[in-house]
Amino acid sequence: MKMEDVTNAEEVKQEIVKKLEYLRDNPRLEATPLIYHLDVAAMYPNIILTNRLQPVAVVDQATCAACDFNRPGNNCQRELDWRWRGKYYPASKGEVKMVQANLEVNQIPKLEIPDWRPPFGQEDDPDVKHVMWIDINSERQRNTLIKKRVKEYGTKVYKKQTVTVEEDRKSTICQRENGFYVDTVQAFRDRRYTYKGLTRKWKGELKNAKGELDKQNAAKMVTLYDSLQLAHKCILNSFYGYVMRRGARWYSMPMAAITTHIGGTLIKMSHHLCNRLGRPLELDTDGIWTLMPGTFPEEFDLLTPNHPKRKSTDCVAARLRLPRHTGDR
Repeated sequence: MKMEDVTNAEEVKQEIVKKLEYLRDNPRLEATPLIYHLDVAAMYPNIILTNRLQPVAVVDQATCAACDFNRPGNNCQRELDWRWRGKYYPASKGEVKMVQANLEVNQIPKLEIPDWRPPFGQEDDPDVKHVMWIDINSERQRNTLIKKRVKEYGTKVYKKQTVTVEEDRKSTICQRENGFYVDTVQAFRDRRYTYKGLTRKWKGELKNAKGELDKQNAAKMVTLYDSLQLAHKCILNSFYGYVMRRGARWYSMPMAAITTHIGGTLIKMSHHLCNRLGRPLELDTDGIWTLMPGTFPEEFDLLTPNHPKRKSTDCVAARLRLPRHTGDR
């Protein structure tokens, strides 16, 4: 729909402005509140599709320098922000060396050593409760002991085991990379939309069914397609969570962090908007519950030569803030 086709655009604008000016001029008023649930449909899959986020698309300067398409004006790179969070032990390097030296000269209880086994060619004596550092041959067991003692040292000296650090980072996303991951997300999203449409269709069939047999068949189809769309929803929401898991085939922390960072920023912007117009009640990962005054311009009808269309004011206001996060798409 184009604005040139709308015949009552000026009247709708004046009506909305009048109601908003009334709310601005009367910040304290008694009105019946309206409860809204602003939900972003398929929020995180659409973030992946809009920015073509996929594990192999996170590139660096060396990769771009060797690319034939890296020329001025190609616009094949998109820099996106994300927030890195890490934990480290408060003990310094010298203090860790001190803890390790203490382990090397003192006896260590067997119970502290994970999966303890005696050195090769020796038998385990149950009467011996302690061993020396030199008797521990496994590097993993030694590292586990050092970590445990460093945690205990940090708890005693610094009153905490770990320190959390956050910092802002940027990553470059290649827009010309083979979109196998993006295509898979889009296929699942479109298939879920198909099943949701079939669910609504069969709910209408169930409502209009006359005979008992027709009602049973319609109810079965509603259950079938609703289950399929829920299964696709769970899989869609796991596309960015999967790449966050260490050891995954397509592990990419920057991609997962960019996805959640953009989603969190959009929810914060929606919260700021709702806070100016009403009172937010609850924030979710992809939506927000909020109270709006009863005098808020809830909906408006746009008249076109073909047929009228109804729009929601709050949804339009939220969309005006999206281009900064969606680029030129």
